[in-house]
Amino acid sequence: MINKVSYSLASYIKREVPENTPSIAVMSYALYIIVHSLMTISLILIFSLLFDSFLATLTALLYFMALRIFAGGYHLHNSWLCTILTVIVVCGSPFVQVNDTMLIAINLVNTLLVAIYAPRNFKGYARIPERYYPLMKIIALLIVMSNFYWTNPVFTLVSLCHSLFLIPKQSGGTKE
Repeated sequence: MINKVSYSLASYIKREVPENTPSIAVMSYALYIIVHSLMTISLILIFSLLFDSFLATLTALLYFMALRIFAGGYHLHNSWLCTILTVIVVCGSPFVQVNDTMLIAINLVNTLLVAIYAPRNFKGYARIPERYYPLMKIIALLIVMSNFYWTNPVFTLVSLCHSLFLIPKQSGGTKE
């Protein structure tokens, strides 16, 4: 469905402005990412309204997006699986109870994972020069460590899910 929408939009743009646009394939790919992201965000906001958790879910989404921007992380190979997992984590996190001891322990784990592995998996996905990676790591650490101040269980859970996608994948017994 998203492929069809992306391809149709790219074809329309190419027909309307044939000289000053990239190929349909390039535009279709970029539009796929945009449409997929908008669809995921829309689903999250719709579910947050249905479950009467709009503010908590919106802050979870913004926290997750900020962390993802600066820390990176691995991508799932199936975009629908990515959408489902993101919706479940972001929409479900306001409903999970976390006591103070667990919150501190999970925040420590999140901080450690970000300190060790962030930024992760930007090569081939983003055009960010590697010289900015140390700054990105510091910003990601500040985002995660800010929850020692906020002590927000929603941030803790969203951050844990994100931090797990920083851990290098195992491939044939060796790390990628």
